[in-house]
Amino acid sequence: MKGFLFIILFAFLSLAYGQDLTVDEEILNELETVVIETETDTITLRVAYPDQYNKNKEYSCLLGLSGGNQTKKIVNYCYAAWFRSGYFNDYMTILPVVERDTIQFADYPTERIENMLSAINEHFRLKEKWLIAGTSNGGDAAFQFVNVAPDRFEGIITAPGTITSSVEPTSEWSHLKLVLCYGELDAKKWIQDVKLTHKTLKKIVSQIKLIKLEGQGHILPVSFNADKMYDPYFLDW
Repeated sequence: MKGFLFIILFAFLSLAYGQDLTVDEEILNELETVVIETETDTITLRVAYPDQYNKNKEYSCLLGLSGGNQTKKIVNYCYAAWFRSGYFNDYMTILPVVERDTIQFADYPTERIENMLSAINEHFRLKEKWLIAGTSNGGDAAFQFVNVAPDRFEGIITAPGTITSSVEPTSEWSHLKLVLCYGELDAKKWIQDVKLTHKTLKKIVSQIKLIKLEGQGHILPVSFNADKMYDPYFLDW
């Protein structure tokens, strides 16, 4: 339901308020489309490579899960607004795209999540622990992915994202560092659920912060300084 509301809000803002959902070519040129064929799935990714990329070098990974219906257009926008930060200049920034079906990542079954994670890990040279980030139903999906493979990740950053009923955090989450963001002007339900997620997880994970993004709603503009979401993770710990 939240994913559906995100799509409606996305379209509404575009039409009613004239919000520009396009992305400058200069930013789009930072991304490359990578398609990985597995025995059970076709996985499409938008990838921003590290500075001075060397295919023989092992890199840290940011796995970014966009909101809405996670088409290429929306993934491009979410990269520009949420996942594009100087903190990730030396990271592989990997953004999955929904192209072949209408199933959003928050609804992926365990086997499909495992298949995606394995395919990404086999295709790129990545360090053992990844950082996962997400927004809206992509934020919800981030917790789903961690629920499937908690040892794969070192941290979670959502803006916003919530734990759904299918996620059961356990002691296997105890090493994780979390930053949970929400827009000051977001819907009350989202804000309440993010705060409830914080209350639940602070008893389990290693470190956690709850961040209010002043003056922001559910959809961030490209002009937003994404470092406000990432400063607490990289500077405070």
